[in-house]
Amino acid sequence: MTAKDERSQKWENFFSMCLRKRLGRDEFIKLFKAMNAKEKSRGQLLMTALLYPEVENSPVTFVDPRMLQYVEILLDQGQVSLEDCLDSMFVSFKSHHESVHGNASLVGRSKEAAIVQVLIDEIVEKAQPKSKIGAISQSQSLIAWLSIFKDPVEDAHLLTQPLLNLYSLTGQLTSSIISNMSLNGILDAKVPKEIKDLFRSSLPSFITSLSQIDIQTANNLDYQQKQFGLQEPASVTLEMDGVLEQADLPSLAFQDSVLDGPTVNTRAGLYVYLNALLAGRPICDDALMIDFLNTRYNGDIANLTTDLITASFDVLANAINRTEAAASITILRSFLVNKIPTILTYYSTMIFGPMSLEVCITQALNHIGPAAFPSFTQQFDLLGTSGMLSEARQDFLFACALHQLIPEASIEGLLGDVPMQSLPESGRYIKSDLVAQCRANMGRLEDLIGELENMDGNAGEIVGTLVEFIQSLCATKDTISLKTICNSLSKKVQSLDVIMLFTQPIIFLQPLCQLLDHWQDQDDQGEPQPIYDEFGSIFLFVLIVRHHFNLKEYDLSIGSTGSFMAKYLRNCNTSKNIADANEKEKAMLGSWITGLFDTEGISDELMSSCSPSDFHLLVPTLFDQSLKACQLGKLGLDTLKGGFEYLLEPFLLPSLISGLGWFTLRLWETDIVAPQLEYLLPVLQSLIKPPSLSSDSSTLHEAILSVITKPLQRSLIYVQNLHPRRADTDPLLETLKKKVQPTRTDSASHAELESWSTTSNGGILASIRHTVQSLTLWSTSMGNLDATASPSSYTHRLVIAGSRVLGAKTVLNTLLDEILSDGNTITTLDPEGALSSPSQDLVLDIVTCLIAAPTAADPSSIFPLLYHSTASSTTAPPKQHQLSLPSALDLLSTEAYALSKSNLPRAETIIRLHRRVSAATVRSAANEADMAAADVNMNVAIAENADMHMLDAAAAAGTLGNVGNLDGTGPLDDVSNIDATSALNSAGLPDLSDLGAGDVGSLMSGIEAGASHSGNAGSGTGDQGGLELDNVVAEVMGEMESEDFLNSGVVDFDDLGL
Repeated sequence: MTAKDERSQKWENFFSMCLRKRLGRDEFIKLFKAMNAKEKSRGQLLMTALLYPEVENSPVTFVDPRMLQYVEILLDQGQVSLEDCLDSMFVSFKSHHESVHGNASLVGRSKEAAIVQVLIDEIVEKAQPKSKIGAISQSQSLIAWLSIFKDPVEDAHLLTQPLLNLYSLTGQLTSSIISNMSLNGILDAKVPKEIKDLFRSSLPSFITSLSQIDIQTANNLDYQQKQFGLQEPASVTLEMDGVLEQADLPSLAFQDSVLDGPTVNTRAGLYVYLNALLAGRPICDDALMIDFLNTRYNGDIANLTTDLITASFDVLANAINRTEAAASITILRSFLVNKIPTILTYYSTMIFGPMSLEVCITQALNHIGPAAFPSFTQQFDLLGTSGMLSEARQDFLFACALHQLIPEASIEGLLGDVPMQSLPESGRYIKSDLVAQCRANMGRLEDLIGELENMDGNAGEIVGTLVEFIQSLCATKDTISLKTICNSLSKKVQSLDVIMLFTQPIIFLQPLCQLLDHWQDQDDQGEPQPIYDEFGSIFLFVLIVRHHFNLKEYDLSIGSTGSFMAKYLRNCNTSKNIADANEKEKAMLGSWITGLFDTEGISDELMSSCSPSDFHLLVPTLFDQSLKACQLGKLGLDTLKGGFEYLLEPFLLPSLISGLGWFTLRLWETDIVAPQLEYLLPVLQSLIKPPSLSSDSSTLHEAILSVITKPLQRSLIYVQNLHPRRADTDPLLETLKKKVQPTRTDSASHAELESWSTTSNGGILASIRHTVQSLTLWSTSMGNLDATASPSSYTHRLVIAGSRVLGAKTVLNTLLDEILSDGNTITTLDPEGALSSPSQDLVLDIVTCLIAAPTAADPSSIFPLLYHSTASSTTAPPKQHQLSLPSALDLLSTEAYALSKSNLPRAETIIRLHRRVSAATVRSAANEADMAAADVNMNVAIAENADMHMLDAAAAAGTLGNVGNLDGTGPLDDVSNIDATSALNSAGLPDLSDLGAGDVGSLMSGIEAGASHSGNAGSGTGDQGGLELDNVVAEVMGEMESEDFLNSGVVDFDDLGL
């Protein structure tokens, strides 16, 4: 081993022990000085030892905030420089891959993003570089780092989000360095040739790649390079780009030659967009909607608010006309009453005289068909759903009055009738007030959950309060309160739809899943049954939300593949072969079988020896082995059913989800000769329809069956078809039929698919054509015939189903055909009564909104900062194997020039459509920042309230989760708040905060004893609570020596002489 290798190993061990012991700033500085006095090393070696120890066999997905703190300390102390950090990261990248696009294993580059954010803070705070020499040195390292990103981004949406964050942050770092060089007078009219030559080599290509990821930063860099002459001369650029650049010029020229027609904002366009937001799980983020509306109306706030209100009523009227389920109508009504007023509040200050929001509401109500929303005088003549929804207008107006958008006195005039209600007695809710009330009385939170479905305009503040409390209770591990909240929500599944109008599932499910994953770390000392009860309630709520919205693992922000939630979701219905089980699992399985089927029952000792998470993972195997024992005659059928009745106890009830899931798979394995059915079906009957349950258990039992009913029905129908003479399947199917509850997904029903598929002249594509034609006709009639005509029937599920079944490209070509249609299939009347063809611009607007409308299929593309700043998740959104409509349009736009030679009108239409869809889907930087800030607050709340003992244990185990910023978008500057002293104290270690200079000498004198004691240091540190101060820090050094530290030739700390 070379001297350099020995020195690196010493520093790696040093940093490793400091991280393991969670040393704070003062302790780290003192020990670093002691080490550095004997083994002084260059800054790059120090950074490599800290960031990339050789013990790492793979890229680190999670970032230890203590490591970031050590980087900040070393930068602040002048021990390392910005150049050292960049050079260290550059060498690590180059040693593994030629460029960032070379290998998919770079998905874990969260560490580099976090370090670059630290460097940005450093140069901004210290206004570096301040000299020409420093500028040249930093520029050299920066340009080397930029060369990593030299390859063009051919498919930006396929890059992992940590890598995208790294792109963006590197751009911000480059811009900050250039800005500081300008402010410090280094970049003036005569830029130093050395710096200019450096930037010319890599900056232009980097900007090109960055523009596809972070357009704002790319534009800023482009401006800077032009301002200071950091780009290549035009002749050189053409020579470098060569034939590729020449070949693109005709395509660019063609795109520039295509002129846009007049912008037409159709009523159907916004109607289609809102329908898409609410087609499945609501995607109703305020920033998303505001960005779309701002782009669409370009400052025309009066028409914006009028059209938004009208379209919201249209969506509700459409659901009535289509006889949608009552649950769907309820959520659409809540969107109108509880969501729309919050959007109008944002725009209310932007409307100026003579217009007012009251005038806009009046105009909107004049566009609403009286048949769908009758007055109170008319409603008594109506029956069914329409009669029930006659209150929609009144609810909306009172919600607007509640938000002080209109005076309450104007409601009667707007209604044209005497109102039958008034403002809620409690008035308008304010989140801060609700939080204070709930902190004083947790029972208030249950009352608020009961008010979620009220149509009074207060739902948004209730949801905000509820989400904040879930995050806070998870951080403080108040599982008793969480149990109460989760049970209340599990019993009111339809309230989840209202919650999704104001938040996204990852916001509150991430902390819940993290809590479940780390449950065994809580060291609860109470009774085991309440622990099982609390775990089960939280766990059941997560599963119900997942089922109701058909969420994927990345929607839950599931942790590593070895976490409880990851294991459960991937194998929840599958039993394990006994030969594959380890000794612990075999022991637990034997204990549970004895407890369930022996006379002793389920004891506290049994539950104490098996954590709730281990139990739920064991359930399928428990069912499998028990049924096999019954088949072999070792258990009687009555004994088997009696034992499984224990699982109907409230604290074990959630286990039925995986248990009944196992039955589902087992029934699919049935063949003509199936003796096991004599045992399976009676046991299944006793679990699905137990003879008696308490009221609380009965409600939760209903919720559990709603999760597993449909797959269980399908497997029973298979058995029924295979064994038609069996009489015991019909009662089971009848029972399950009553347990089905509606879910909120964007998948079409079998009836819808059959109807669309059998449409004449084209099946699903013909249905899409007819839908676009109907929307066009309806939009055209608005200004000519009847402004209150009922909206054209529409569901976005049709477009989604078409894209999934036939492919997005096929659907897109059908939509283009409709835009280019000569109008022979549709005729409209102009003001003079003459027949005319619909305008292409009108159809273009409808198709634009149809394509640009977001769906829940790929939420990470809609909320990139929200989904990918949750860096505790290693289950990133998967690559899209099927094109979306926007992606298919992107591809067609690249082929438009070639198409123009054979079909010029179609090529021009593709370019116009692509421009409009791109504009409609752009997210503003301000609203992205708001989303990032909301996510930062979530992470800070979790980090600040988290138990430091769990944090330290996770860090020592190498599984540190989402604390601080892990992907470069969270609160990196808050890592210093994680105090080592409190961490050590919570782990049972004494306080190190009073360590002084004199103590270091006594520390070194005690190192030999520490080294001799360190032989057992690796096996446990739980008995350190009684050690003296000097011995604690001595043990840090002694433990380092015990791990081959002395063997590698490291300094003997007794000889440091401090």
